[in-house]
Amino acid sequence: MIKNKFLRMVLPGIRAKLSFFTAALVVSILAFTSAVHYSQQKKALEEKINSELKAPLDYVNTVVLDLENLSRSMILIEEFKIRVKEKKKELSKFKRTVVQKESGFFGALKSFGQSIGLNVRRGNVYRSVDTYFTRYLSEKEIQEFETKVRNELRKENGAPIEAPVYEKIRTIAEKTAIAKLTGENARSRIEEIEEELKITESELSKSDSDPRKKKSLLDTKTKLEKEKKASEKSISESEKRSVSEETNLAKALQSFFRGSYKDGISSLGLLPDKIRILAYDRSGKQTLDTGLLFLQSAGTAKKLLNQKEFEQSKDSLFQGSDVLEVIREKSEPESFEVGGRQYEVVYRPVFRNPGTAERSRILAEEVSKNGSGWRKYLEEDRKLSKEFEELTQKLKIRISELRKEGKSKPAADPTFRNLSFQYRKLLKKRDSRLNELHPYASVFEKARTKWTEEKKSLEEKSASLSKEVLEWEKMLKFPPKQGETRKSPEDIREKLRELEAQIEEIRDSLVRLETLKEDWSSFEERKAEDSVYGLREAALEDFAFLPFKAGSSSIRRYYKDSEERKHVREKWKLLREWILSGNSETELPNLPKNKTFLTEAGILIRSRSEAEEVMWELDSTPLVSVQEKEAKGLVYDLLRKDLLGYNLIIIDRTEGARQIRDNREELIRYTGVIGGVAILLAYGLAWFVVRRIRTISVKAEEIGGGNLKVEFPSAGYDEIGILSESLNEMVHGLREREEMRGELLAGEEIQKRLLPEKLPTSLNDYVEFGAFYKAMAGVGGDYYDFIELGQNKIAFCIGDVSNHGVGPAIVMALFRAQIRAILRRGERDLKKILLEMNSQLYEDTPDHMFVTFFLGFFDANTSKVEYISAGHVKPLFYDSSEKKLHELPAGGLPIGMDENSFFETTIERRVLALDSGDIFFEYTDGLDEARNPDGNMYGRERLARLLFANGEKRPENLIQTIVADLETHTAQELGKPGISRLSDDIAMIAIRKR
Repeated sequence: MIKNKFLRMVLPGIRAKLSFFTAALVVSILAFTSAVHYSQQKKALEEKINSELKAPLDYVNTVVLDLENLSRSMILIEEFKIRVKEKKKELSKFKRTVVQKESGFFGALKSFGQSIGLNVRRGNVYRSVDTYFTRYLSEKEIQEFETKVRNELRKENGAPIEAPVYEKIRTIAEKTAIAKLTGENARSRIEEIEEELKITESELSKSDSDPRKKKSLLDTKTKLEKEKKASEKSISESEKRSVSEETNLAKALQSFFRGSYKDGISSLGLLPDKIRILAYDRSGKQTLDTGLLFLQSAGTAKKLLNQKEFEQSKDSLFQGSDVLEVIREKSEPESFEVGGRQYEVVYRPVFRNPGTAERSRILAEEVSKNGSGWRKYLEEDRKLSKEFEELTQKLKIRISELRKEGKSKPAADPTFRNLSFQYRKLLKKRDSRLNELHPYASVFEKARTKWTEEKKSLEEKSASLSKEVLEWEKMLKFPPKQGETRKSPEDIREKLRELEAQIEEIRDSLVRLETLKEDWSSFEERKAEDSVYGLREAALEDFAFLPFKAGSSSIRRYYKDSEERKHVREKWKLLREWILSGNSETELPNLPKNKTFLTEAGILIRSRSEAEEVMWELDSTPLVSVQEKEAKGLVYDLLRKDLLGYNLIIIDRTEGARQIRDNREELIRYTGVIGGVAILLAYGLAWFVVRRIRTISVKAEEIGGGNLKVEFPSAGYDEIGILSESLNEMVHGLREREEMRGELLAGEEIQKRLLPEKLPTSLNDYVEFGAFYKAMAGVGGDYYDFIELGQNKIAFCIGDVSNHGVGPAIVMALFRAQIRAILRRGERDLKKILLEMNSQLYEDTPDHMFVTFFLGFFDANTSKVEYISAGHVKPLFYDSSEKKLHELPAGGLPIGMDENSFFETTIERRVLALDSGDIFFEYTDGLDEARNPDGNMYGRERLARLLFANGEKRPENLIQTIVADLETHTAQELGKPGISRLSDDIAMIAIRKR
């Protein structure tokens, strides 16, 4: 209670607190509602824009890929033409010379002359023929490829492109191809020069004695170094020229298709005045801008494009070497505000081969997220890659030997076939390791089990409903049996329609379940495992074939449809088999089914040998090189290689944001008004309520001052009224409790007089005594006593009446009187004394009332203790000569629990001899069970340790030590009179032989 009047005036009362609480509650609810509403509006706006943006963005991605594939195809065609010329020269040395007799007209005449005996000789004709290794893509195949590409170049009305226009585009493609090949040749030459320089350096170190040879080697070294510098310069110039020509080619193709692209984007619902899409290649050059296609979009974000912050954010896309890290950093939209308008910029990467890029991304994310789970397989993958590399070297050497011999194709060579067989075994081993070591076996099994259980549940439910339908149909056809409730036909038909609808719904669920069984679209663990298996296969397919249709639809079909996955994986196996078989350089397998499979992948743009080189590289490169600090491995290499550039989507959110902001401000205004009104209403209500509470508070203060005659006024039937009535009952109870407290204190005083006022002194020359008693509730049922018997004998006893309070105290008083009366009568047989006490207590007390009792006689003449126990605690005995503490036998049934016929069989007289310094200690169980504030009991073990440690003390001092330790344990003062918080009464006695 706050007694300081000034503080009571200053501190807020119930009215202020209730008003504040109500206002805070109302404002919090309104604020929460406003925040949720604002978030929902923002989310709805984003979803709307994303849904509107999805189709145009997919179309733009397809446009970028189509342009890339078309540009790539035209460059490849020109590369092929140049390569064919170069290959003819390069591979001609591998042609085989065939010797034949002279044929034709003159050959026939000479043959006839020889047959008739003329001395004529037929000449030998020498000619070179192609071998397996001298064949490359033929000019006819290149021409067919070029025709297919040219058919893609059509006007907006569908008419073929004019020859001059095509020639102009072809010329740009040719320049690009020349620049690329020049760079490639320069790189190859640099590799050769580096090998030659190593040889020259080695020879220079051995030619110290020959100055002429050393000078020649130094001249050679100087020439090689100059050639190397020239080649490096040539590479730089070729790359610049290649990039420039590629840009010119993209612009030429883009301007050619601009009209069709504009129509395509418009048909998909792009809002030019709200959204602008810009496409950039990987070097940062712009390749597409919808602002150039639509007049309405030309002004969208015009100022933003020149903003420094936006430029820096855009340029950061092309500065990082780690593609995956850039994608992660730019995964969330960025917001900009320019000239009072709000823009959101979304960055989306574009990859040349979306399927391979998606697998690389999934695998990179999986390694980052669950590297420990994939650790064993990745280690195995690195070992297998090393084995592939060693086997690849053997294959390269053998292919080189076969190329020089030029006599047979690899398929006819036993050594090649054996090496290919080993290669196939390694491929199977890698697949089996993946099945054994991938971390998601339990996940797949759990998914299968869940699917099976769900299907079984639906089928059982369907069967149950079908059975129920049959029963209802019977009810419609046949009359009800005797005792059954009759249902109207309309009710039965309504029930049947309801059941049939449920069955149909379950059938639809089963169909969906079957459809989703093999759908991996949302099964991330399956996609991760598949990416590990299919990354190399997809990359090999991407290299060998130019797809008919670009885009990410194929990978989506692959994940969704199990038949598509089976089809694609079969295609991958056939591609590898074609490469490993070594039967043909440019012709796909002859089987119609197999050829269909492979040609569905696209147009074959590489020879078998070129595909073989890439296959070797893919299989010899580990998926992830975890030893490196920088992210390396095939996963990251393919991501970098496949990246074409980025699409930037600029969204003008000004109108939507303004509308949301206006709605938010309006909600804030409403919140303020409603909050103010709520405060006023709460204050008025609080004044009415507090007036009644104030009356109760004044009366409660009087009670605090000691006035228990206070009467609280009636305050209605609400909670305050109930409180008033409860307080009246409480005051009445307090008055009764105070009266009872006085009675208990009086009872405690009376009970103390029943206990020995002082300890016996007649045998002080022989023994010393100590005792303690504390009732739980002022008066209690525990009891101890010392009774002098004469002839140097004394009786001592201790008992514990069941339960606590006044009733056990009365029983204890009667018990004391009876035991003293029996002893005064001269009875000294312990067993008879207890039998008499049991007989009286069993007849005079209720069934639930009984007494545990311990009675003993000490004879100073013999120094022996004769004792008997009736269900009491076993006494403790300290042997001073051996310095040991013993637990004495006791036992027996409590007094008053059963008739003497059984009681007599449970009690037993025992004798104990006391030597000088020995201590006999007995107590009631309230000592063991005394609890501390945490609820832990004092315990017999703690008592035993204390007795052992203080066994040399006098009984009075020993008892005081135990009481002090007990007070520490219970956090109570047990030596003072009054009601305690003990859980049971406590009594103890101690006897020590002098």
